[in-house]
Parts: sequence; structure tokens; C-alpha cells
Amino acid sequence: MLPLLLAAAAASAQEGSDPSLVGAPLESRAMEVVEPTEPEPDNGFSFLGLVQTRATMTDIATDNPFYNGQLVGQLGGSNSTVVLGEGPPAMYTEFRTNGFFGYAPPILDGKVKLNAGWEVDFSFGDLSYGTGGNTGGGFGADQVNLQTRRLNVVVKPSDWLQITLGQQFMNDGVYDPNTSGGDALFRSGGGLMFFGSEAAGITLHGTHNNDYAPVVRWRAGAFTLTENGAAVQDDVGLLMADLQWHPIWATTVGFHAWHLRDRSAGNGGAFGVGPTSALAELQGAARLDLRDDGEDTAPDVNADITWLVADAGYNVGLHQGPFGVRGLAAWNLGRMYVTGKPDVGISGQLFDVEARFRYTRGQGSVVRLEGLWVSADDADESRYTGIITGNSYGIVGSVYTTHGCVLLFQDLFSINRMTPVNFDISGQGQGMRAVTGSVGYDPIPDRLTVQVGGGRAVREGSSATEVNVRVIGEPFLFFNVGVTAATAFIEGERDPYMVYVHGDWLVF
Repeated sequence: MLPLLLAAAAASAQEGSDPSLVGAPLESRAMEVVEPTEPEPDNGFSFLGLVQTRATMTDIATDNPFYNGQLVGQLGGSNSTVVLGEGPPAMYTEFRTNGFFGYAPPILDGKVKLNAGWEVDFSFGDLSYGTGGNTGGGFGADQVNLQTRRLNVVVKPSDWLQITLGQQFMNDGVYDPNTSGGDALFRSGGGLMFFGSEAAGITLHGTHNNDYAPVVRWRAGAFTLTENGAAVQDDVGLLMADLQWHPIWATTVGFHAWHLRDRSAGNGGAFGVGPTSALAELQGAARLDLRDDGEDTAPDVNADITWLVADAGYNVGLHQGPFGVRGLAAWNLGRMYVTGKPDVGISGQLFDVEARFRYTRGQGSVVRLEGLWVSADDADESRYTGIITGNSYGIVGSVYTTHGCVLLFQDLFSINRMTPVNFDISGQGQGMRAVTGSVGYDPIPDRLTVQVGGGRAVREGSSATEVNVRVIGEPFLFFNVGVTAATAFIEGERDPYMVYVHGDWLVF
């Protein structure tokens, strides 16, 4: 899962250790507390780590042994999750450590850097003396469970250009995850709602400044999401182009175009890939059934999918004043090529707007309100009018980051278990109408935050409402501890709840 791509809208204990940054790529979390600098002219080595612990009590569980190490996807979906009835709740403790190493040879004056990142995580008592990710906390330990999160080379041929080659964090906006904070990633571009995970490829980031600040930022990237046969045209590739303009103080306007070329015929990984795959169904995206009545075998499906996005924001990080607002509009279009059948068109829309206001001292003393609208698939079988996201092409391929919920949408503090009512913003192709919000207050400014939040989400034929409360403190510098409690009210189904205590330590 993401080293926790997860966060946003949660209150903060201190700007540098904002709990809303738990979901950011780990490099980005550091940038919130330490200004990026070239390596010191000693040995060129750097290290950044994140240690997370979480103890949870909930009535959400699964009896599927294949999801013992990692449990993701739609609540009540193909991951076999259920809301328990009578009886004791599920209780478990999880632990995760992410480590990122960098080496920039001093002789190259910081112009070239090698980055490597790893992750080890497990639940207490799960497995030992075996091989596999997301496990290794059993009696005896000795589990082989090291996971690669980053392996790339960064080249800076000039002050305005940076090139990253290899496995890296791929976001859906103009900012470089290695040198940008959480608000830059969560509140610009697609806000990780479309793409937000690791991928292998090449990215170019450019910044053009005036005498005071950046005027234009841009990003161009090419990634291979699925490589099936090396000598066969059966892969999934993604091209991304992004441009952001700063017309006036504290204001940004962005334009984004991404194109995915899918020639996999739905093949790739254990669950397949694409809009007709079991992977899409697992994660709450629309799994399209393109078979004719009476057919048992699904046809092969390839696709060309394009996203066009425009976004704008004013003071989105609340660094230039107490009020900030941002919004985005997206059009998803393209075509699916179905073997032996007519093509199926794609045409979906998404709109999102969020406003925040810091009403008194403390980074967590913020009132927030957000509205999300996503188009639903209609009855016309010749087209799909919903949204497609990276969740159709990778496990936790995208995350809705700013909602501040625990059960209604993806829980941004989760470690290896993420099973919300709505995992994907497409709402299984049924569309989405959602309003979320929160009110936070710092009794001890920048040290202790109390926050009450929640939201309501409606899909065609179903609705759910969540209420949650958080208390987060920072007893030591860059070390947060907190407790969260939430319950959801789901139309026509059992109402789940979750309570957890967590600790997060950012290590330099």
C-alpha cells in the first residue's frame, strides 16, 4: 500500500508534523519541516524515515486468508469484508517502517542523486519463517518481507530542470513529490484522485521564475504501468503533461492532460487490469461487463483513455492568510476496443471544490467544507459515462485525500487495512455526490488538536453518512500520537465503527 499516500483535511499538531501529511509520499512530509537543500559537502548521504504504529478495534473483518497481510478494497465487496453482527470486535495492531536513502556524490555538486526506498510492515502475530510482503510479526519472526518503494536517479542539468528516471512516486499534478509538501500534492492537479502510487518511468519537472517566485511550473512524464510480454504490444503505458501558472499572489491555475494506452486485453497481475478487471471490482471502481446475454466468456478489451483537467486555487496551503479555496473540473474521455463487438465510448465528468478557514491560533484550528460530484454511468450500453481512475490499473492506484473521513472514504491513516464504504470516487460507476467537512481546534496551539468531522456520500441506490472525532498531540518534536473514533450509517446495511490509537515518528 502507499507509504501512506493518505491524508489531508486532518487537523495538525504543528505545521511541520501536520497529521494530514501522513498520506503524503515520505519525501514530501520532510519538505514541510525542512527546506530542501543541496547535500552538505561531506559524504553526500541522506536518510529519511517514517515509523507508524496503529492499534485498531472495529466490527469490519474478513475471513479470506488471501488478504491476511493486506486488506484493501470496497467494504462488502470482493475482498470478503463484512460488518460483524453480535460478538466481539476485530482487534489488531499494525507496524510499519519506511526508509529512504539518498546519495549525491559531492564531486558532482549535487547535480545527480541516487534514491532508494524500502518498506517493512506487519501485524503483530501474523506470520513468521516465510516470504511475503505486509507480514512478519509472528512468533519467531525471521520473515522475508522487504518491499521496494523507490529506486531512481535524479539529474539536475540546470536550475530550472530536473529529470527523474526509475521507480518513483507518480502523482497527478505538476509538483515534484520529492520537494513538495502535502497541500501542493493534495490540493492541486487531480489531488491524487486519479493517479497516486509508485510507477516506473521518466519525469521532467521544470520551474521558470521571476525575481520573487515561480511563475510557471510544468511536468512531463512517461510511465509503464503493466509490462506483459517484452516482445509483444500488450502493455499499459501512461503519458502525462501538466502546466501551472501563477497569475497573481497566492493564486494558481493549472491545466493537465494524461493519456493511457491499454493494450493488455485485461491481463496483468493476479486480478487483471482495466475497467473490466477483477482489480477494478475489488477497489470499488466500475467493473464493466461487456458480454452479450448468454455469453460465459468475457471478450478481450483494450482501451485509449484520456483525462483533461483544469484546476485553480487561492492560498491552498493557508500559508498566505487564514482563508483558502481550490477547485477542479475533469473530463474523462476515450474508447474501449472490444474483441468481436462494437467499440464502447468513455465520457465522464468530475467536479470538486473545497474551502478552508483558520479562525484562531494553531495549525489545527481550521474549519473545512468540501463538495464532490462525479457523473454516473447511464443506461446506454454503447458508452460508459462514469470516471476511470488508477484503481483500475493498480492496487491503491489512486486516493481521495482531502475528505478527512475514516469509513466513508479511504482512511488516510491506515497501514495495511483500508476498506471504506467508497474506495473509488467513481462509486462503482454509480457516480458520487459527497459533502465532507470538519471543525478543528488547538487547545495547545500547534501541540494538541481536537477535531470533529464527517460527511455524507450518495451513489445511485445507496447512501452513507459518517461522524468522526480525532485527538492528535505532539509530545516530542516530529512525533505524533492520536486517537480516532468513527461510525458510519449505511442505508439498508449494518453500521460499521472503528476506533484506533496511532503513533507516527518522522526520522531524519
